[in-house]
Amino acid sequence: MLSGLTQDAIFVPSDMTIEDDKRRFVAILNRFQWERATAFDTQDSAGASDDQADARFQDDITSGYTRSFAALTVEGITGARTKAIKRGSRDQFVSIMALVPDDKGLTIVCSGESAIRLSGPNIRVFLEDLGEPWPTQRKPEHGDDLAEIAAQAPTLSEES
Repeated sequence: MLSGLTQDAIFVPSDMTIEDDKRRFVAILNRFQWERATAFDTQDSAGASDDQADARFQDDITSGYTRSFAALTVEGITGARTKAIKRGSRDQFVSIMALVPDDKGLTIVCSGESAIRLSGPNIRVFLEDLGEPWPTQRKPEHGDDLAEIAAQAPTLSEES
């Protein structure tokens, strides 16, 4: 479920940290709120015209598409590696495509060839929205199959 909620979230590497002493990974995301988009799409397909949808979007933050800041926290990690992500960078934008768990940890598959591998046999993953959501006019669309993304997750070398 968290994979779907974090799909298309954007972050910069300077907004992620790996706390070795606490065995924790944290990233602050700009998250598209898929759970609200589904409700809006259902309501919109029930007969609202484009003019009504635009007016409703401008006047009411509870309708339309929204984004929010969110904290993605992974606890219990024993190791972390990245691929094609410049740790600490403020000028690289990374988009999450899927969270792919396995018996040895979690891979955060990102757009392009980017990925974050978090190792640990008993990891716990948390997602918490921070603050109020704000409206966005665009819903991400890419037609990607999450099962295919997971199957093609980049492999990471032992380097960070």
